[in-house]
Amino acid sequence: MGLGGKTKIIDRIVAKRRRSVTQRSNFNPARIMVAGFLAIILVGAALLKLPISSRDSGSVSFMEALFTATSATCVTGLVVVNTGATWSIFGKVVILCMIQIGGLGFMAITTIFFFVMNRKINLSQRLLIVSSMNLHDRQGIVGLVRHVLFGTFFFEGVGAVILWSRFYPQYGLLKGLGMGVFHSISAFCNAGFDLFGEAGQFPSLRGYSGDAVFTITVMLLVLLGGIGFFVWEDIWRNRSFRKLHLHSKLVLTTTLFLVVFGWVFLYIAERSNPMTIGDMPFHEAALASLFQAVTPRSSGFSLVDQSALTGISKIVVMIYMLIGGSAGSTAGGVKNVTAAILLLSALSSLRGKKRLTVFRRTIPEAQIISALSILIMSLAACFAGTAAVALIQPELHVSSIVFEMVSAVYTCGLSRGVTPHFVPVSMLIVTVFMFIGRVGIMTVGMAAFLRRNRIEKTKRPDTWVMM
Repeated sequence: MGLGGKTKIIDRIVAKRRRSVTQRSNFNPARIMVAGFLAIILVGAALLKLPISSRDSGSVSFMEALFTATSATCVTGLVVVNTGATWSIFGKVVILCMIQIGGLGFMAITTIFFFVMNRKINLSQRLLIVSSMNLHDRQGIVGLVRHVLFGTFFFEGVGAVILWSRFYPQYGLLKGLGMGVFHSISAFCNAGFDLFGEAGQFPSLRGYSGDAVFTITVMLLVLLGGIGFFVWEDIWRNRSFRKLHLHSKLVLTTTLFLVVFGWVFLYIAERSNPMTIGDMPFHEAALASLFQAVTPRSSGFSLVDQSALTGISKIVVMIYMLIGGSAGSTAGGVKNVTAAILLLSALSSLRGKKRLTVFRRTIPEAQIISALSILIMSLAACFAGTAAVALIQPELHVSSIVFEMVSAVYTCGLSRGVTPHFVPVSMLIVTVFMFIGRVGIMTVGMAAFLRRNRIEKTKRPDTWVMM
């Protein structure tokens, strides 16, 4: 028997074992992921509600603690209280741990304990890791997770040292080191949390718009976290664009296009706006525009006031928040490959082609339908959340609510300053949609409605309808 025949037999045996594991234990990766993230959020909220977590004991309500815990675990970055001024060192450590867990995924963190305890990872745990990291192949998953963890801590460590060198003159040795570690992890995990604004405001990184080393370091951390763990592995193994998998090629080309286009467009749109980059020198304005093209896709950091952007720039920023980063990364959004598939599919249809071909590979029709479903359901979530908050707080401008809700659903974290004015019910609504956006609307749906994998035994006849 040839090698191909043996491989098919092995695949059938593994598939049979996989089905038996699922049937015996009622194994549902989506349900476990939802429960895992929910447990982390509730534990984090309980810890943040402790008197030791806030500078002024008892000043933080449970709803504010729950909102912060959800935003940190879902690596969103929206806040209702000032992070630097409200939380104690203990509270900031709790937030940082939730950011790290949320960025990597709780299953990747759990895998660390398996490595430390030298325990083997069984089939059901491998399947859960594959599902949590949006992968399609379980082969080599343990090695991939090991590389992901090593790469994450390496990049975050290097970023922390560079940022510490910028913080040290202002904050001293220990506090500067803590600031460097916090903002490096927050940037790499695309969380958008910062410790500035202890005077009671929410300035994000606007005080560092003229520091090229600082801003470039943050941008690189955001991009490295946002391209996806699989892309890292693919680049490391192949080291040639021609040899990369289709997913990696789409991620890299889409990311490059979005960054360059956003950089040029936002510079042109904002150069005459004195409220953003209009009064900056050329090099500082160019750097701020580049930063604005990188961070809206998920990180939530900003060098300019988002409420002061021109109307067209706000639209572009919301589109970038919708697109987000790559699947299997720390970033949110519908994912750049999803957006690329939808755009290329539309262009292919206009050209009269029945199949979508990209880099000499054909995208299955089922994946195009899945991408369209994700986009439609996420937009529906944005509309539902906006409508609910607008009905509860009619005094808020609808355009501002839309911006905050897009930021919440696609876990970006950019804000026009409206979030701190939300009442508890509005906070709860945004909290729910941040959770749905991070876990994934498809994952939440499967966790709620999927009972078992059913095979359709009957194929109904195809019928064309008028469109």
